[in-house]
Parts: sequence; C-alpha cells; structure tokens
Amino acid sequence: MAKVSSIFISGFFSNAMAATASIEANVPKLTTSSTAREDRIITLEEVSWHDHARDCWIIIYDRVYDVTDFLEEHPGGADILLEYAGREASVAFRGCGHSAQAIRALDRFFIGELPMHERIFRKPGGFRLNDLPE
Repeated sequence: MAKVSSIFISGFFSNAMAATASIEANVPKLTTSSTAREDRIITLEEVSWHDHARDCWIIIYDRVYDVTDFLEEHPGGADILLEYAGREASVAFRGCGHSAQAIRALDRFFIGELPMHERIFRKPGGFRLNDLPE
C-alpha cells in the first residue's frame, strides 16, 4: 500500500509542478500582529532537522510552519505532511487546491521565515505566483 500511494503521490506532484506556473488561484492575504513572528529567521538547514512525526516542520511560500500537532488532524492524513517534513511544500500545498479556510489555518502553525537568500517566492526577482499570502 505504501509503495502504491508513493507512486501516486510522486506522479501527482510531478504533474502539479509542471502546471504550477500557470495556476491562477485566489489565495487570501494572511496578516499577523505578532512582532516576534516577523523576527524569527529559520534556515533551510534548521528546517531539515525537523523531518519526522515527533517534530514536523514544513515550508510554504518561504514561511516555516511547525505542523507536528496537526499531523493527526490533517484531512488528507499525516502521511502527506510527513512526505514534506523538513522541506519545501509550496507546490504540493498549492497544487491540492486548499480552501481559504485551510490557508488561514496555517497561521496558527507559523514559527518563522527563511532568510532572504534562501527564499524562492518572497524576494525581489523571486518566483511569482498570483496573490501569495503576505
């Protein structure tokens, strides 16, 4: 079963990556009032250490989220989040067509942002997608 789902997931995300540049989703803007949240810079290397069920961080749109406590609640199951544990998950997140409610729900798991030199989306000349959450 794991091998079958792995093949399905790999194929799905390969297709999603190819189509990412043309996706025009209406992603609501996210805002935060916490200054501590804006100050925490977390490197890709640090995120990479948080790659298992007891400590699961993911990156979406250059922001880092600790989703450890959400693994069992995730409607798609823990396995899909664990597939991206410790790494970039923006394409998978966007490709699944998450609702506005799901996008807003990310806010409670936010722990920091990547440094400017490691960002893909939120930097001058970065990869452009319509309506990235702020």
